[in-house]
Amino acid sequence: MKDINFLFDLISKIEPVDSSAIKAAQTELDRKMKPKDCLGVLEEICKKVASIYGYPIKKLDRKCHILVSADNGVIEEGVSSCPIEYTPIVSEAMLNNIACIGIFTKTLGVDLNVVDIGMKNDIKREYPNLIHRKVKRGTNNFYKEKAMSMEECLQAIFTGIDLINERANDYDIFSNGEMGIANTTTSSALLYSVTRENIDIVVGRGGGLSDEGLSKKKKIIVEACERYGTFD
Repeated sequence: MKDINFLFDLISKIEPVDSSAIKAAQTELDRKMKPKDCLGVLEEICKKVASIYGYPIKKLDRKCHILVSADNGVIEEGVSSCPIEYTPIVSEAMLNNIACIGIFTKTLGVDLNVVDIGMKNDIKREYPNLIHRKVKRGTNNFYKEKAMSMEECLQAIFTGIDLINERANDYDIFSNGEMGIANTTTSSALLYSVTRENIDIVVGRGGGLSDEGLSKKKKIIVEACERYGTFD
């Protein structure tokens, strides 16, 4: 049975990056007829890929981007400039390649999967790359109560793991993303709790909040984190 111990067991099996592969990739990059480090961030990406896959790096031709969509109950507090109805609208635009990620993946030859893991409102049409794995219809408002139960949280995590395992033989590399109105409030609350950084640095305007909305967003996050004792 999949529980928190199963998750910790999976985490313990994650192997560290291959430092020897990083050195081998660096040596190969330096052998090229070019000024040292002139490719900038591209060289760093090459070394990171080598550290994960080993060196020499195999071809990474089969690519998949998995995007999960869900709603955040904290939208009730007025922390977003967009209504909750935007989540299925934008998610469907991605499926139709008229949103940026759909255009990018199509242009770059990356297979796109959109996963409904927690949208309050459903996408009405069916698509071959729309995957239904709904845990619940949006999280609870974390300003008033816990966003999810432990069981729901674990179910969402294991769903992500299962999605990769189901496709592991079909793809060489995966990338991931998310969609959900008020998602930056949720992610900022997590970041604020983990980093204990200044709230003004951690929290931004998201989709374009006014000054008043931004102040309220910060207040909601600080008060919720204090209530749950995330700094303890």
